[in-house]
Amino acid sequence: RSSPPSRCAPCFSDLASLKMGVRTLSEALQLSDECRVITTGSAPFNIVHTNKAWSKLTGFKFTEVANRSNSFLQGPHTEAKLVERMRAASEKGETTRVRVVNYDRYGTPFYNSIEIFPLRDMAGKLTHYCGVLHGEDIPDGVVPPIDRKPEELFGSTSGSSTDPDEEEETAAAASGWPAAAAGRGAGRVKRLRRGGHVTLQEALDNTEDAVVMTQPHPPYAITHVNAPWCEMCGYTLEEVEGLSSSILQGAETDEALLSELMASVRRGESSSATLVNYKKGGARFLNQVHIQPVFNQNDEVDQFMAMLHEVDEKERPPHAAPAAAKKAGRRGERA
Repeated sequence: RSSPPSRCAPCFSDLASLKMGVRTLSEALQLSDECRVITTGSAPFNIVHTNKAWSKLTGFKFTEVANRSNSFLQGPHTEAKLVERMRAASEKGETTRVRVVNYDRYGTPFYNSIEIFPLRDMAGKLTHYCGVLHGEDIPDGVVPPIDRKPEELFGSTSGSSTDPDEEEETAAAASGWPAAAAGRGAGRVKRLRRGGHVTLQEALDNTEDAVVMTQPHPPYAITHVNAPWCEMCGYTLEEVEGLSSSILQGAETDEALLSELMASVRRGESSSATLVNYKKGGARFLNQVHIQPVFNQNDEVDQFMAMLHEVDEKERPPHAAPAAAKKAGRRGERA
């Protein structure tokens, strides 16, 4: 049995924000030591973002839980009345706070003091919920752990006969939501149209393209990556949160072309290019990347977003030749 993660506690800088509450999607996506999870604004409230602190508390990685409801944290000693209170408040679009027994990835119970904030756009429309969690260890013997295998939790083991629909119906029943509304990925949006005016809501809800979002100022720290990005690049969200996209750069990445891309997005313009990038472990790939600004509820540039598309080498346009080859060509011309 693996050791459970240590429980996280709010740092001093986060206490003020918790007291005031998280009111907007922009605030919810800020880098924070608070344990945060963002879900869609309607049932079954599927997860669209978690942060590193949330993963440390629960033991789950974002890629394991993306597009699922939070019901996997529940267990035999989770208080049904408190779950119902959260459900009722969410249906009404209200803030709620409960202290409930949850279970981490390893089956270890913990007290979860969770405050759930409705997030609205400028028109007052509810778009998402943000849950801020604070975990406390439960004294030994008070609540027994449950014996579960993390790799089998979502019925994804090799050779498993678990039907995905049955799996989600079970999760829905545990969370109090109608089974018909609880399919994984319910509420997914279509791919974004490149070059359009993209909002935080649209960027965050995009589960089709490989998306990375960063702060709009140097060093352009990563605030969010989605599951397709993780699958493409080989990193987990927890590994890259707070880092920059330079982790994908290497010997053949055209720095001049990259600088042109960033100059365009700083001017509030969209821009595209084909670059050589590198996955975790050093595997080289050709990345057709589109970068554009993302706007908050006040129509201000709040994040930068890049959509990645891996292409075949034969699709490389002439301007995307490796930097080393370009330099060699220029030397040949001078000669």
